[in-house]
Amino acid sequence: MAGRLAVRLVPAGLLLWAGLAKVADRQSSILAVDAYDVLPAGLVRPVAAVLPWIEIGVAVLLILGLFVRFAGIATAVLAAVFISAQAQAKARGLAIDCGCFGGGGAGEGVGWLDMARDVPVLLAGIYLALRPHGPWQLDNRFIEMEDEDGGFREADQARTPARTG
Repeated sequence: MAGRLAVRLVPAGLLLWAGLAKVADRQSSILAVDAYDVLPAGLVRPVAAVLPWIEIGVAVLLILGLFVRFAGIATAVLAAVFISAQAQAKARGLAIDCGCFGGGGAGEGVGWLDMARDVPVLLAGIYLALRPHGPWQLDNRFIEMEDEDGGFREADQARTPARTG
């Protein structure tokens, strides 16, 4: 059970840290998004403004265990986008800072460790998307739970064992 909780809370912590760091320094966030050189100039500022709030929102959902399947999909998509952006920057030899946790713009270049750090986040997101039900999450208060017979029982009854026979 604690491992399942870690699969939610570790990516949540990383996304929250990344989002808050970008919100705290909006100019560095704009520089980081622009440095990847993949977006038209007109989209750099909107993406730099919205991305941190998406990261924070997904982190909050993961922490609360609310809409876990959606949060898992969003986590996996964010991680895949980050890995792809970093890979293209490395392949093109761009001398930029990752910008993952604030900062951004010119730097030594994106490293393999930057990309490798996002792989477990990607895997956690996929896992949560495929297996969203678990202990210690608010979803348990609002969803129907499948019982052993393949039927469903209301969330209020989910805490008590299903009757057999």
